[in-house]
Amino acid sequence: MRKILFILLVTQLLTTKAFSKDFDYHIEKVQYQNLVAELYLPKAQDKLAAVIAFGGSEGGLSAGKANGEMIAPHGVAVLGLAFFDAPGIAKTLDQIPIEYFLHAVDYLASHPKIDKNRIGVVSGSRGSEAAFLMATLDKRIKSVVVTTPSKVAWNGLTQAKSAWTYQGKDIPALGLALDSKADLLERFTVSLQNKKKVVQSQFKFEQINGPLLMISAQNDQVWPSYQMAKDIEQYLNEREFTYPVIHDTYATGHGFSQQTAPKIKQSIVQHIVTTL
Repeated sequence: MRKILFILLVTQLLTTKAFSKDFDYHIEKVQYQNLVAELYLPKAQDKLAAVIAFGGSEGGLSAGKANGEMIAPHGVAVLGLAFFDAPGIAKTLDQIPIEYFLHAVDYLASHPKIDKNRIGVVSGSRGSEAAFLMATLDKRIKSVVVTTPSKVAWNGLTQAKSAWTYQGKDIPALGLALDSKADLLERFTVSLQNKKKVVQSQFKFEQINGPLLMISAQNDQVWPSYQMAKDIEQYLNEREFTYPVIHDTYATGHGFSQQTAPKIKQSIVQHIVTTL
């Protein structure tokens, strides 16, 4: 279910041709640490801003590829990253080391064509968890875009353990409430009512070192992304967060819609180009 919805999101948002293509680009195969990634590199004289782009529970490189094709023509390099379900890395979204994502930042920071001071991250759904963890742990991330975000870390897809680890330890995470017969949205919603565990597993958003764009779905049938994005807004307002926070929301489901895709695509590209 989640895999289908995220593929729908990628297809609708990232194949819409809403912008003219000003930059040619080529794709470099990445050979760094154990990264499974492709670098979409625009042709330019000066060093480039770059974003690390990855998907959610569908795994593989599809979201990275779609983001590369969408963003690179606007003069921003894209490291399309797979973090599971690809050769040489985890097969499932379980116990993924956040160091893997930080190696992606290391790679971009060391690349001769990339400006190490202009690196961001773009992801969505389950991938928003990794995006927030990256941005709160690594000050080199200067801009964040997340669609249908979570405010907390969750357990993996096949294990009753955190989906994420850092320095060999589990990132505190929530598990789904109720049983598999219950509606998925209800399972997430009931889990989020455990205030103690929410506090333990909520990301330290105030540690993000740059502007944040969140795009949520008011009728999200997977998890309550609209309410979680509102909670993140409130959290940052209470802590007088110094960077701009934009929360765009649409009266759609988790995968958004063909009607909303052009505007969402435009807002993602605009945020990246103007904040990096």
